Amino acid sequence: MKLKSPLPLISLLLVIILTLSFTGGIFVMAESDSQNETPVVEPSPEKMLSGGISPITGTFIQPWVYTNYSDERWEQEFAMWKELGIEYIIMGDTLSCKAEPINDPSKWTITADYATQNPAFSKGNDVFTILFEKCKAHGIKIYAGMGNTTAGWPYLDINATGFTNICTMFASVAEDIYNVYYTAYPETFAGFYFVPELYNSSNFDSATNRTKYVNNLTAGFDIVFDKLNSLNPELPFIFSPYVNMFGGGWVSKSPENIGLFWKELLAAAGFRDGDILCPQDSVGAGGNDLENLAVVTAAYRYAVDNCGKDIQLWSNCEIFVQPPQGKFYDEYDGYNYWESCSIDRMVSQFQIVSQYVDLIFVFAVPHYLSPYNTVDGYYDSYLYYLENGVLDSTPPTPPTEFKTLYQTVNGKKTLTIYWSGMYDNIGIHRVNIYRDGEFFTYRRATRNEGTTSGDAYPNNFIDMDYDPDTATAVTYEFEVIDCSGNISERVSFTVEPGSVPNGVKLSRPYNGPVDESNEASEEASEEASETSSEEEESLVSDVSTPSEEKSSFPAWAIYAVAAAAVAVIAAVTVLIIKKKKK
Repeated sequence: MKLKSPLPLISLLLVIILTLSFTGGIFVMAESDSQNETPVVEPSPEKMLSGGISPITGTFIQPWVYTNYSDERWEQEFAMWKELGIEYIIMGDTLSCKAEPINDPSKWTITADYATQNPAFSKGNDVFTILFEKCKAHGIKIYAGMGNTTAGWPYLDINATGFTNICTMFASVAEDIYNVYYTAYPETFAGFYFVPELYNSSNFDSATNRTKYVNNLTAGFDIVFDKLNSLNPELPFIFSPYVNMFGGGWVSKSPENIGLFWKELLAAAGFRDGDILCPQDSVGAGGNDLENLAVVTAAYRYAVDNCGKDIQLWSNCEIFVQPPQGKFYDEYDGYNYWESCSIDRMVSQFQIVSQYVDLIFVFAVPHYLSPYNTVDGYYDSYLYYLENGVLDSTPPTPPTEFKTLYQTVNGKKTLTIYWSGMYDNIGIHRVNIYRDGEFFTYRRATRNEGTTSGDAYPNNFIDMDYDPDTATAVTYEFEVIDCSGNISERVSFTVEPGSVPNGVKLSRPYNGPVDESNEASEEASEEASETSSEEEESLVSDVSTPSEEKSSFPAWAIYAVAAAAVAVIAAVTVLIIKKKKK
């Protein structure tokens, strides 16, 4: 059998290779395979079933942030929720119970902060009806809290002391809230929220103690489930435990045992198909961190997948920073306040938990992300990320001007330093302050938290340790972090003995990106633009555009490989032709 001429086939292969080589196609595939070895998990709205631009589907809310809202303010908030894709609200502060002593409910003091119909409850401020009315008007659903207690968590110990009493009270609250609100707002009433926060007890680490703990908690939970099933078995039950991976001997630090406990409790207690485990990621409160978040969330995933029921797993991402504790912050500085976390940390939390959970909830958009409750920088930084697929990378500019004066605080003469010249293109998160080379304190953007005090970016601090009679110079350094997590260079300012007050006249303090319609702001914008341009030029060689990242091979390498391929094919062709002639 004679071979047909191979030239047409070889010519076709040659054309294909040349085309792929010169377009970089071969290398695009190779580069893509390399990139797929370490994929970046992006929790897209589509993946997390969000109807908006963000993967966030729900948020907690506490009443003190909204009790003074005007109608205009409500509309602003709902517009922002709809933009993000928020469909659910969890409100747990419906009732307070002074459950003392824990084993004598007849002595408990119960105050309902909703339109209660239970004559045994005292009536507090009704903070719930307005939330139902507003959410109904905007198509937002509510998980209604069954109340809380002031007893903390002693009733959640291994003996579950008083837990059945607490659950009996919660069952009556659930019935009361259902009778008041479900008939009036059936499309808004999404389900019930169990407020007490179970944690990773050290009892999880012993099979015997774990079984005892599960059985005692089950006795209390089943009181609640019996009541919920009698009211409306279709309404789901949601609860939100927490972890403390850095606690002492009272906590389990074993993800395996944490997973086993939740598996056993979900299986033993009366949890139904469709009920929801929505654990706090505990990153904001300091009980967990990004490094441990994946393994802890995976433990919850194991539990819901192996409990024998169709339990949903959602995440309660904490988008705040709990303030430092201790004498310095509590007494010396007086600057102990919960703050919004930077957006880079928030995005990392979403990326990690989205690998395991069905929906992402947060604590809490109205408190820590809303541009109507805190400075615009957090929300604007998040929008930048959502719109561009990457976080803003432009570092902020540190202060350039400093003014000193003395103030009397608590009867003591103290040094106050004000600054200006600080700038960021979106918004500033906090300013770290160092004193003589050591970290000293910080200032962060404030939140109005439903008050009339407003919010502001940081522009001053008080050094209560400064001695006005000192003969020694004190050097302060200032480091600015923007809302996306970018860090500025440090700048220093030295206070010489006898120089206070220094009489410096400051320029306008930073309160957000410059408004180019204002002439004074335009000058600041030009200075910031020059700085940003220089910084951006220095980053050009390090940051590639998406199109540039397709191939890391230079053009000469592509052409060389193509030429080599042509040479090989030509040599093979000659050999085949010679063989054919023979």
